[in-house]
Parts: sequence; structure tokens; C-alpha cells
Amino acid sequence: MKIHLSVLVFFLMGLVANAQAGDKPESFLKQGSHLVGGSFTFSSAGDTYYENTDGDRTQEWIVRPTGGYFVADNLAIDLHIEGRWFIQGEVLNSHYSMGPIMQYYFDVVGDDEPKGHAIPYLGLGYLWGLAREDRADSELKFKSGMWSMGAGVSWMLSNVVAMDFELNYQTGEFTEKIPVDGVSRDANRISLFLGVKAFLP
Repeated sequence: MKIHLSVLVFFLMGLVANAQAGDKPESFLKQGSHLVGGSFTFSSAGDTYYENTDGDRTQEWIVRPTGGYFVADNLAIDLHIEGRWFIQGEVLNSHYSMGPIMQYYFDVVGDDEPKGHAIPYLGLGYLWGLAREDRADSELKFKSGMWSMGAGVSWMLSNVVAMDFELNYQTGEFTEKIPVDGVSRDANRISLFLGVKAFLP
């Protein structure tokens, strides 16, 4: 876990260090420009897959690197990769998922420079994943499919780099593969992603 966090921190520091505060990029939110970023997040998850033996929601931490491309003005397709880990008593649970997210950014910048603006956006996508649950006397494996819906704001620290805040809701199911193939459990989660995002030509 500490290794994953160190890699993410150095990655985000590199984005900030390399950001330029010059003129407004011609490709800002325009077709053909790129996105890259990442976040470290706290999540509260519920429903039958996530609940513990007392019926309480599971609390966990998440690492999420992202990268994308603007396929049209203000509209980007982002690839999200998520790594989640939690320990609940003697149970160690890990979940890795990835998938495309379509994000629409509302251009509130106009002819101004991006720096200092808060740019709202909406996102919708689908994530496929694999989960593993290790207990003292058994091992469970699942495949997952989750719809992801988010609303966020990118607050521009410079003309390139933004602090990113996203409220995200995911809903779907986990299908058991080991030890019983085919048993499904519903799942949902609410997450607040806090991270850094760079808009690049």
C-alpha cells in the first residue's frame, strides 16, 4: 500500500512541477487535447457484497490514476484504473477495476486564461474488475461490473494543472467465481475523489 501511494505522490508532483503558467493553451478543452491525473480517496460502500457481519458499511481507501483524450470540444473519453484495499477483521479484500468514462466539461473560461477558474463536469462510464477476499480458512474470487456516475469540479491552479474534486456513485454487481461459480451480489458505493488533473495539448 505504501509503495502505491509513493508512486502516485511522485506522479502528481511531477505534473505540478512541469506545468507552465503561460498563455492559455489553444487546445484547452478542445478536440485533440489530452487529460492525465490521479487521486487518493476515501470510500464508504454498502449492499450485500460490502457489508460486514454486523451489517455496517465498509470503509476503504482507493488509488485511481486516469488518462484521456478529447474526442470533441468539451467531451473527453477517460480510461480509469482503480485499486481498492480494505481489511475487515481478519479478512483482506482487494479489488482492481478499469474502464472508459465519458466526461463533459462545461467551458466557463471563455476567452480568459484557465488559471483561477473552476470548471464543472459530469461523467458516465462502466468499469470491469476482479476482486479477491482472503480469509484465514478460505479464498473467494469475484468478477465485477459497475456503472460509474460522477459530478466534479476542476479548479485550475495554472493554465494546465487543476485540483480535482469529484463526487462519484457506482452501482452494479459482483459475481462469484471461486468457490461457487455464478452467485451474484449487488453492490453500490459513494466516493469523493480528491486529486490532480493536467490538461495537455
